[in-house]
Amino acid sequence: MATVRFYRGHWVADYYDANKRRRIERPKGVFEGAMEELQAAEALLADRVAEVADGLVHEGYGSFEDAATRWLKSKARIRPSTRRSYQQLLACYLIPYFGERTLRLIQVIDIERFRNELSRDIPDSIKEALVARLLKAKPGLAEARAKQRASQVKLSSRSINKALTALSMIFNYAMRNQWVTRNLAEYVDHARDDRPLEQRPLDMDGLTPPGIAALRKAAIPATYRRGKLVTNNYRLLISFAVFTGCRVGEILGAAWSLVDWNSGQFHVRRTFKEGRFQESKTRTSYRRLSLPTFLLRELKVWRLACPNSPHDLVFPNLDGQPMSYSHLMQRGFHPALRRAGIRRIRFHDLRHTFASLMISNGEDIVRVSRLMGHANASFTLNVYSHMLPREHDPSGDRLASLVFGNKMETVANLPTELERPSLKKLEQICVVKMVARGGIEPPTRGFSVRCSTN
Repeated sequence: MATVRFYRGHWVADYYDANKRRRIERPKGVFEGAMEELQAAEALLADRVAEVADGLVHEGYGSFEDAATRWLKSKARIRPSTRRSYQQLLACYLIPYFGERTLRLIQVIDIERFRNELSRDIPDSIKEALVARLLKAKPGLAEARAKQRASQVKLSSRSINKALTALSMIFNYAMRNQWVTRNLAEYVDHARDDRPLEQRPLDMDGLTPPGIAALRKAAIPATYRRGKLVTNNYRLLISFAVFTGCRVGEILGAAWSLVDWNSGQFHVRRTFKEGRFQESKTRTSYRRLSLPTFLLRELKVWRLACPNSPHDLVFPNLDGQPMSYSHLMQRGFHPALRRAGIRRIRFHDLRHTFASLMISNGEDIVRVSRLMGHANASFTLNVYSHMLPREHDPSGDRLASLVFGNKMETVANLPTELERPSLKKLEQICVVKMVARGGIEPPTRGFSVRCSTN
């Protein structure tokens, strides 16, 4: 029988949970008097009775922070980079905002408030977490400087939606453990990107063949000063990305020993990401790629000038160490886009460019999937199905024939080249009615009188 009683100097809730185990739970918080603690114990008992009625098993992990920590520990099969991404979302945004709150007491309006506050400005609790993270990452950084950097942080809609997705995953984990009955995060709309349309990045913003040629021409090649290499071969790196479809980590981690000069193939075996070498993303990421002839020729020339690297890297920095992603973007890729007059795209869009052009050129979808290193061909088909060659859809012509009759021209009988009308034909089309020289016709209302000159 559930009751509130005085136990060891405090008012507690005494009840049996859904597993028929007895629970004695003391309300959390600081109370000014015994009456206030009694009221808190009664409210706690009412919550626990409601949980038992709903079939929930209360294991003592009532706070959001406890549930989020257990959720992250349950992720045993995720990659280290994915785990670090989840840890950052929890430490920077979710736990500072929801951490001490009881999980089952979080409502939809609380999650909507979290989304709206992140869209407008960073809440104070999250700013404090960002400051602490900056001071821990850089011990010599002044606290005032850390606060200034934290106040300048502006989250994009993409970052906010990542936090909402992680929040939804935590609620799903809580539902599986019967701590809550619903996933409230599913009822909250994701943040909207309010930037102008031309400033929003596209998911798959590939380049056309003329755009590829312009980008390759604008990219900086290997340059020398007094016989010493002073700039990296960004032109070759970008060409390698376009004509192999490799991920950026696979390019930065490429080794000379993985290039088979006899067969003209490159073996994808490792990747460089987040400052260290890692295994490829999936089992199908281990693949062999045939290199174009011009790319093999340029690689042979670059092999003689490439800085010596202890990791045998094809594209190291000038010191022979692995090139960082930010270095590639700031000194190689983004300047090439500006010089070529091309819109701002992601480096990963070069991979989409490779797949799109291969499919539109008639390559088999299974072969493209293997070249891309996708897990299966169905994934490639779902992503790039819009690039498959299609015949002309005659439904528009049928509608035009219905409206205008059978005399309406269709695509099949249109001329291949549009004929430019001559000046004489234009004069025949735009005929100006002239009156005879012998007399003057009374003017029509709204028109002036014109006489013929013949």
